Amino acid sequence: MNTGYINPQNMLQDFFLLDRAFAFHDQTRQPEDYTYGSFTPQVVLNKAAGQISALQLMISPAGGMSTFVAPKQPVDTSALDAYIRAHFIPSPGGIKLIQSDVRQTLFLRFVHQPESDSYDVEYVQSRMALTHAESSMLDSAIRGDKNQVYLLTHSQFDVSSYATARLQTDWIAFLTLAFNENARKSEAIALLLNQQIDAGVITLQEQFDNTPSAQTRALVKNSLVETASALISNTLRNIHSVDELPTKISYDISYSNSVPQQYLLVQQQDIAVLLDKLPADSIITFSTTPLPEPSRPRKPIIPRECTVSLDFQPANFNILSIELCYEDVQTPMPWPTFSPVTLKTESDTDIITLRVEFADYSRYESSLTWQDDIALTPQDLGFYSVLFEADHLKSSFKSIKGSANYLPAGQANKQSFIFTFPSSQGWLANWWINTQFAGLNGNIDYSWTGELQSKSLFRKTYNAGHILATASPIKLHYNK
Repeated sequence: MNTGYINPQNMLQDFFLLDRAFAFHDQTRQPEDYTYGSFTPQVVLNKAAGQISALQLMISPAGGMSTFVAPKQPVDTSALDAYIRAHFIPSPGGIKLIQSDVRQTLFLRFVHQPESDSYDVEYVQSRMALTHAESSMLDSAIRGDKNQVYLLTHSQFDVSSYATARLQTDWIAFLTLAFNENARKSEAIALLLNQQIDAGVITLQEQFDNTPSAQTRALVKNSLVETASALISNTLRNIHSVDELPTKISYDISYSNSVPQQYLLVQQQDIAVLLDKLPADSIITFSTTPLPEPSRPRKPIIPRECTVSLDFQPANFNILSIELCYEDVQTPMPWPTFSPVTLKTESDTDIITLRVEFADYSRYESSLTWQDDIALTPQDLGFYSVLFEADHLKSSFKSIKGSANYLPAGQANKQSFIFTFPSSQGWLANWWINTQFAGLNGNIDYSWTGELQSKSLFRKTYNAGHILATASPIKLHYNK
């Protein structure tokens, strides 16, 4: 199964199963519109001569052959309409049912103990060659033995998530920050933008119709950052001093688009229950000629992939190397951009060891759980974000300057930071500390002084003294 698909039962509004149908409300449509489809074919067919099974089995002294031939049968839309009225739209009025384009694949699941030894075999052009052991298990299931063989259906369909999003901040302050950091090119500006978004200085406003996947969220964010980077790079192109920066500017950094998302509904039904009303002899036939047995490992090898990337720009983090280790494989991410890498395995390994080496030759190691996609954050690499907040003091102070020291409890090195307010970020300052730990793992010893707002000709200052903090954010405290 491709786990890159989204489970519709967790993500789509008003999703429900009824008989062999599913339905849900697509939020990009009108409230009375509901989309429906079939998640499994009709297994027992009604014919003039009586009921027959769409699934048939031929057994032999060796292998076997199963066929599954079922015409597409419409689902009971009147039952769907009644269910929607009973649970979601109680008021009178029209309900519009829209049929989904569903792509369906059928399997038989052969159950073994332990469960990890169970496996699936796909019907190809309505046929499935079976081993002698599989034929015996299916024969037993048809005759009523439960939990032997299941009919497994994969139903795939697409639904779009409509996204609107916007970036909002004090763009003059950001231009000043980018200029002071010598960030002129789009790549460097994108790094600053992502840092400011992560710190909450830049507001990312998002609204979605239909819940977005992690990939859709990343697509929207990256599109906004790319647009903003290009505009800011163009503004800074011919600016050579802070005095040349504009005093007023407004960027419209917005996104509005429909992003297709792929959904996979997996359902299984016990063959013994599906066919319990039909005589087994009407389903099973016997061939005296041995049928060929397919070569089938007891536990099929399913290749798995995991793509690992960074969700931040690494330029200012002084990272020397990033290495991903699993089984006996060691995969480095290419320095200096640390572009995405894809890990591959045919085993059931779940653990990836992440090893990071920094420019000062210190190291950090942690464990990751195998997934289809992993986007590493600075925190995953052993960094901790400390945010100094002084917005509440800007009415009392003309300016503030301070310094901070990181006092590690573990193996990380002592680190220092200087902040001033107002800064290029306004009255906020973000400091990424290389703690080499999943958290602060130490203390922040900081102090600050500020020039008070005063109508007097004499400058009045305030000294906060040394303060110890154990968590972020740090809100500067002023004792009047």
